[in-house]
Amino acid sequence: MTTGKKSMLEISQTRTDQKLDQAVLATLAFFALYELPLSVRRVHELLLNQIATMQEVEQTLASLVAENKIIQAGSLYSIKSWNQAMYQANQAELMKKWAKVDEHFNWLAVLPFVRNVSVINSLALGTADADSDIDFFVITKNNRLYFVRSMIIVLFRLLGIYKTRQKIKDKFCFGFFATPKALSFKELMLQPSDPYFLFWFASMRPVLGGQAYWQLMQENQWLTEYFPNFRPMQRLSSAKSPSILIQAMKFVLEVILWLPVALLEPLLRRIHINHTFKLAENNTASSSTIANASMLKLHGYDVRAEVAAQYSKILNNI
Repeated sequence: MTTGKKSMLEISQTRTDQKLDQAVLATLAFFALYELPLSVRRVHELLLNQIATMQEVEQTLASLVAENKIIQAGSLYSIKSWNQAMYQANQAELMKKWAKVDEHFNWLAVLPFVRNVSVINSLALGTADADSDIDFFVITKNNRLYFVRSMIIVLFRLLGIYKTRQKIKDKFCFGFFATPKALSFKELMLQPSDPYFLFWFASMRPVLGGQAYWQLMQENQWLTEYFPNFRPMQRLSSAKSPSILIQAMKFVLEVILWLPVALLEPLLRRIHINHTFKLAENNTASSSTIANASMLKLHGYDVRAEVAAQYSKILNNI
C-alpha cells in the first residue's frame, strides 16, 4: 500500500543528489570567475568536496542543464554564458604557451640542483590569454634554492624569455621556489576560505621531475579532502624525462658546482632575501611574500581574498 511518504532510501538518495548538484555547481562557479567552461572530465577531477564517478557527474550535468541551472555548448559546461570566439582564441594561446615550455624543456632539465619544475597559475588553470606570462614552481635541493634562482635569472635573461616589469607576454616567470624541507603547503592557505589556492594547487602541471612532484603530493594529501576524485598519479604523465645527454650534463654540473655552491648559497640567500623585502610591493598589507632558506614565494599583490569574496558571491546567487 502506498503511503505517500518517501522511504529512507529515497530520502538518502535525494540528499546525495543534492550534494552532487552543489559540488558540480561549486566547481563550475570557480571557473566562471574567469569565463572558462569545463569538460565533464575536468569537472569530475576537480569536483569540490564530493566523490563521484564520471557517469554520475555526467548525469548531474545533464540534469542541471535540463533544469536551466547551467549552460551547455557542445562538450562544455558553465553556470553562465561565455564568449565562444574568445574561448577558442585562448585555447589556441594555451597551445602556443605549452609549445614554448616544450621548446625550452632542455634548458629547464639541465639546471643543476633542480628536482622539479611545474607550470602553475593561468597556464595550468587554463585561464591564460594572449597577454599572459608563463609561471613556474620549482623544487630545488636543500640549501641550493638561491643559487638556482640566481642561475635561472641569468640563463633565461640571456635567452630573452625572462619576465620583467616591461616584458610580460609569453615570458617565463619563476616566482615560487621550495626545497624538500618546505613542501607542506596547508599553512599557506588563507582562512577561512581560499578557493583560488585549492584550484591552483590541484591544477599544477609537472613538466620535469615526477618523483619530486609525487613527494609534494604526498606531503599534501589533505588536498584530496577537497578534491576526492583528484589523482596526482595521473599528472605524472605530463612530466617528461630528459635525454641521457641532458641527464649526464646535469650530473657533471652538480659535481663540479657542489663545493662552490655550498660556499655561495648563504651569501646569495642573504642578497636575495634583503632585495626581496626592500621592494615596496612586498611590504604592503596585500602582500603574502615569503622569503627564507627553504621557500621563496613572491606574492606582492595577493588577490586570493578578493577571489574568495567573488566566489562566495557567485555561490550565493546560484
